[in-house]
Amino acid sequence: MEKRNQYRSLLQCKLHALHTRLSPVHKKYAQVEVDLGKKRSGDYGEASIDYYLSQINGGIPYPIIRGARLQLNQYHFQMDTLLLYPSFFILLETKHLTGTLFFDPDFQQLIQIKKDDEISRQDPILQVKMQYNQFKRWLSHHQVDGYSGFCFVVITNQNAIVKALSNPAIVQEYVVRNPALTFKLEHLIANTQPSHTSSHSAHEIFSLICEHHVPRNENILKEFDINPMELITGVTCPKCNELAMERLPRRWRCIHCNHVSMEAHIQTLMDYSLLISSSITTKEVCRFLHIPSMHIARQIMKSLFLEKTGSTVNAKYCLKSLWKQQNAPQIESGVRVLP
Repeated sequence: MEKRNQYRSLLQCKLHALHTRLSPVHKKYAQVEVDLGKKRSGDYGEASIDYYLSQINGGIPYPIIRGARLQLNQYHFQMDTLLLYPSFFILLETKHLTGTLFFDPDFQQLIQIKKDDEISRQDPILQVKMQYNQFKRWLSHHQVDGYSGFCFVVITNQNAIVKALSNPAIVQEYVVRNPALTFKLEHLIANTQPSHTSSHSAHEIFSLICEHHVPRNENILKEFDINPMELITGVTCPKCNELAMERLPRRWRCIHCNHVSMEAHIQTLMDYSLLISSSITTKEVCRFLHIPSMHIARQIMKSLFLEKTGSTVNAKYCLKSLWKQQNAPQIESGVRVLP
């Protein structure tokens, strides 16, 4: 479970690590930078609705599920936010977009205008409806019957201007802005008749989702067709974010700002696990962290209390536990659950 104000998705962490370790003149640098900006915006939008959900009168009886990714037939679908009530569910698709947003349900598109640029995007209303239908089919596939639901698109950027280019009734029905989310859901809850026709309880459905969640763990280097040897190695300075720090006895010193750190190597090892492998050899520790001595590398890894396999010479250290130590998203995590 992540702290709400510190949430970063696994993909954002991977993009950030890749952006840090690519030269600005690399041919893929600009695209990585663009994708990182989009993912940061999306993650912020998802987290920004937490406050408004917490204001719902009576609270949420069950945890809020974030990022559930489920398999239906041979394909997967993912939902931003899912609220489970005893007799119905609420599915929310968040969009943190800027500029003027023209919803056009008749032509299944969203036209975004910002700084004189006109961009045609996938219709979020159609998108959340598709997710709703997929989730209902998934429930039916798992013998869950009679569990009704609702779906909405939440515009999380308060500076965006929302307009209906066609069918305003549909836009008004499905699209809600962040500040109005509390009232929209409270009205829905108050006017939805309790039903006990579902074959499964909300708790059973929650457990079923957690059991069948399929984490997405992209090979980010493969996605961008980048060779691991193209990455810039070395320890990142936690103060100025420059590469690379020099190793002194029991500490690191930044050659750019002279900042001294005892634990700067931890983030660099996390970068390695994000970009290259979830385990690392002592030889690779020396190469990636610019450590001149195998003995020093073994001392550093021993101090982290990581799981180790193999003999001293061929030992491999498992980096997964670093994520738990740093309260970061888990590479092989389940769905994210907010109380």
